[in-house]
Amino acid sequence: MIASPKDWHPHDIEDLEPAAWDALRAGTASVTAGPGAGKSEFLAQRAGYLLETGICRPPQQILAISFKRSAATNLRDRVQRRLPEHAHRFASMTFDAFTKSIVDRFRGLLPTEWALGADYKIGFSTKKEVGGFFADIVGGLDPTAAQAVNALSADSFLSNVLGAAELPAVPSEQSAPTSAGEYAVQEWWKRNYLHADTPVLDFVMLNRLADLIIRTSPQLQRALRATYPFVFVDEFQDTTYAQYSFLKTVFANTGTTVTVVGDRKQRIMGWAGALGDAFAQFEVDFGAEPFALTSNFRSTQQLVDLQHRFAIRLDPESPPQHSRVALPVGETPVEAWSFATAEREADAIAAWIAVDMEETGRHPADYALIARQEVSKLEPELTRALSAVGLRLRNDDAQIGKIRLQDLLTDDLVSLLLGILALAASRGGQPQVWRDVTSMLLRVSPGQSSREVGTQVEDDLTDYLRNLRRWMARTTLHGDPSIDVSEDIATSLADQLTDFARVETAGHKRLFGDRPEDLTVTLEAFRIRLAQTLARVDSWSAVAGTFLDKDAVPLLTIHRSKGLEYHTVFFVGLDSDQWWAHARDIVGSTMTFFVGVSRAAERLIFTQCDERGRPAQLGELYEDLQDAGVSLIRFE
Repeated sequence: MIASPKDWHPHDIEDLEPAAWDALRAGTASVTAGPGAGKSEFLAQRAGYLLETGICRPPQQILAISFKRSAATNLRDRVQRRLPEHAHRFASMTFDAFTKSIVDRFRGLLPTEWALGADYKIGFSTKKEVGGFFADIVGGLDPTAAQAVNALSADSFLSNVLGAAELPAVPSEQSAPTSAGEYAVQEWWKRNYLHADTPVLDFVMLNRLADLIIRTSPQLQRALRATYPFVFVDEFQDTTYAQYSFLKTVFANTGTTVTVVGDRKQRIMGWAGALGDAFAQFEVDFGAEPFALTSNFRSTQQLVDLQHRFAIRLDPESPPQHSRVALPVGETPVEAWSFATAEREADAIAAWIAVDMEETGRHPADYALIARQEVSKLEPELTRALSAVGLRLRNDDAQIGKIRLQDLLTDDLVSLLLGILALAASRGGQPQVWRDVTSMLLRVSPGQSSREVGTQVEDDLTDYLRNLRRWMARTTLHGDPSIDVSEDIATSLADQLTDFARVETAGHKRLFGDRPEDLTVTLEAFRIRLAQTLARVDSWSAVAGTFLDKDAVPLLTIHRSKGLEYHTVFFVGLDSDQWWAHARDIVGSTMTFFVGVSRAAERLIFTQCDERGRPAQLGELYEDLQDAGVSLIRFE
């Protein structure tokens, strides 16, 4: 049933703030919002408004673009839960997945000289390799030109220079380069694509090829715009040159309604080529109406006020946020602790968490330990101290195979395999897991009627679970790391699960990874983590929970904490070992600091340790803490 726009009401929340209502009903919009403002929630509500009122008419779709697969999955799941009847018209994916899908599906539309076969490979060049490329191409140049090429940054060449360059339809007819950047771009494409037997492409190059396909194919342009008359872009502050150029090529001045959301103060992807101020550029190029959301649904007002002190150092015109969270009586929201040794620091943190959990009934996942970098150096002492009080630490930055643990634990394929395993280990009482697993399997089933597919998927899953339970009954778990059978069991189990889920099919490959090798990397990391898990448990019912380690206190970098929130955050390492590079990039470092500070909902505790060096030279940031009345407590 179609609702009238004036009668439409948000899902699962009481109301929206006035600016959110205005942005929800607007056309092309630039929506800026601080931490905790509910940026993803706003997009989910806007999707509901457009789909349920018929403003986005069937069979039209909404295209939602995110920068991380976890964010794309989160947004898709929000819409799926609230609007199951419309979810098939909400396409949520990463920028890389979208541009790669254009190349894979429409590479036949590339101009003749850019013809690309299906056998191309995905690869990534290191800083050293880019530097070697510069050295190779300066031969034969005059000294001035060679100096200009060598002055290019190997760090930012691919993201900022190659990513900003529009490909000519006929490269053999393009004009001679007029700058070192143009020369390097032309040579890069010649060596790695035009003259290569098997092109090796990274995602910047795929983006540029997708841009070329669409620019030179008016019919495809019309088809994309007809399919996606509404486009969302999340975390817009991190948009790269290539991504913005692509967005502009496809959707600017075309009648498409584009909504971008983000926070200028959280632009911590500058190293990856993020634009200086993507919002300002977007508002000019797309004629977007700007909106600013000022509510904060995460942090108490005292923490919001502290965050604002740092926010105005990044953007003097940043509006203050208004907290929608009440502060419990008697709690001190912010403190700074100082220690002589890392051992003493870890013991104090662990003891505090243990006591707070006992007094409040909170769970380990309500706390987080975050640091600027190299959290592995902090892990041993924190693991020891938490273990002494009966708690576990989970290092979300740990490397499992070729990916980080945080990425593994939030991966769709891993969720599917663990869901199947959990259903096999328990004969009932998990209806939500059943729904999640069957829903995922349905998404990659062959094209039949939904009723036929649903029935077949459920029947196949029931039969498979019966067989897997028999295998589990024959396979003994020891829960003893000294009994080295976990590797063999993990390999056998992983093979069984992946064979049933048919993860090698084309549909699954597109669902579970942006690159062909993503599937292989994820499955290898899954097997490694599974073996580690099997060595710790003595019952099959404990495997899925132990694999995820949800009952552990997370340790992660500030970068990995972005987009997350916790009741209490320990901001570990306010010392020179962690913040030694602050003076080299004060703005970038302050943005990182701001992201870390804004993860806390109700309590934020900074720690500093003499063993890791003197207090960090954070200058004005320390002044803000002092001006805010943050207490410094020295532990001897």
